[in-house]
Amino acid sequence: MEYIKIAFDVMGSDKGLVPAIDAALRLISEKKDLKIILVGLQKDIKKELSKRKYNHEQIEIHNATEVIEMVDGIMDIRRKKDSSMVRSLEIVRDGIADGVTSGGATAPFIAGCIFILKRIEGIERPAFMPVMPTIIKDKVVLLLDAGANLECDADDILKFAIMASSYSKSVKGVESPKVALLNVGEEESKGLEFHKESYKVLKNNKNIEFIGNLEPRYMCSGIADIVVTDGYTGNIALKAIEGIGKNLLSEIKVALTKNLWRKLAALRLRKAFKEVSHKFDYRNHAGAIVLGVDKIAFKSHGSSDKVAFYASLKMTYDAIKNDVLNKVKAALENK
Repeated sequence: MEYIKIAFDVMGSDKGLVPAIDAALRLISEKKDLKIILVGLQKDIKKELSKRKYNHEQIEIHNATEVIEMVDGIMDIRRKKDSSMVRSLEIVRDGIADGVTSGGATAPFIAGCIFILKRIEGIERPAFMPVMPTIIKDKVVLLLDAGANLECDADDILKFAIMASSYSKSVKGVESPKVALLNVGEEESKGLEFHKESYKVLKNNKNIEFIGNLEPRYMCSGIADIVVTDGYTGNIALKAIEGIGKNLLSEIKVALTKNLWRKLAALRLRKAFKEVSHKFDYRNHAGAIVLGVDKIAFKSHGSSDKVAFYASLKMTYDAIKNDVLNKVKAALENK
């Protein structure tokens, strides 16, 4: 059998390699055409695998003697040449694997993607693109850039929209993705000069369906399939939404368990609350693709548990399976 292969950096995340290995074994049990290369300290990986049952043909181990820690910077990609993050990226660069997933430090990972995997021709600034749920059933919104670049120009924004539209069509099955520009108001005249110029460029491009400016409060409304912005603003928006969602779910739980009568009422609504909690749990959408580099590369949260790592690996698998990279390249050539 010809396998889809993912290089999985299992070191460097907050919770260690156990949840990463558990997530990998869960996914290979579901995807019989998938092989995952676990990259990290071989002795530790083997020790954990010895405690579990799995199809040995679907798991490989690639030893790496160093770890890029959360406190490390982008230059540690150069310094720690035998780190699990660097080795994972090199495995993909060399064609041994089709894509990479890591829960390690964000800045070094993005730098590694650029230095090792290289950019797609014509892309100056690759973008970080997470997936967020919306209030519409089975519909998500793609946000980019969410932190790869603090500053962008209008041409970057257009390329983000084109790449994200291609991803949305091929992976999410959206026939004509609606693209919005994140701004402080809906009017074309709103925002800084960067926003006004980006608006014009997006509006005049015939290869995307641009619907105008979108205020942050409507990001999860389902109005847009894709929201484009600079990395500084996008990262703030992403973290604000994740924080609000987490706090809101926590407050609802406290309110519903305040007294016996509320607990009894909550029991009857338990299924409904569970559905909402699952939908807005960021762990179920934990993977963010680095769009604009010349391979498939996904970053999971540094605090990822088994659920979050599983989601990230599945997104990596789906992107490879749907030939996202070649479709993104083709879309950029026709921009």
